Amino acid sequence: MTRAEDFVKRYVEAWRTEDDDVIRATFADDAIYRGYPSDDEPAIGIEAIVRMWHDEADAPGSWTFEWHIVAEQGDVAVIQGVTTYAEGSTYDTLWVVRLDDLGRACDFTEWYVRRD
Repeated sequence: MTRAEDFVKRYVEAWRTEDDDVIRATFADDAIYRGYPSDDEPAIGIEAIVRMWHDEADAPGSWTFEWHIVAEQGDVAVIQGVTTYAEGSTYDTLWVVRLDDLGRACDFTEWYVRRD
């Protein structure tokens, strides 16, 4: 398993469980989390990420996520995904993630677009 694959599996587990310890194992203490590239107020630091994670939580079992690694070189990974919600909406996503030595995201940026 590559570092990027391990990161995505932890991310999905954090998303599924909303467990603070799993979130902290997914992001570095000083990580920056951008919900979109021009995010004027990204979550900076693990405590801000944990708060944001809970503020924007999806109901358990309300979504599925399919993904694959587009590219992984050095400490940077590009991940493409599709999130489908039980209520019917589907989003295409692209993540650019820089990983630290422990495989945690230290810089995370997401692009997403809703399918019609």
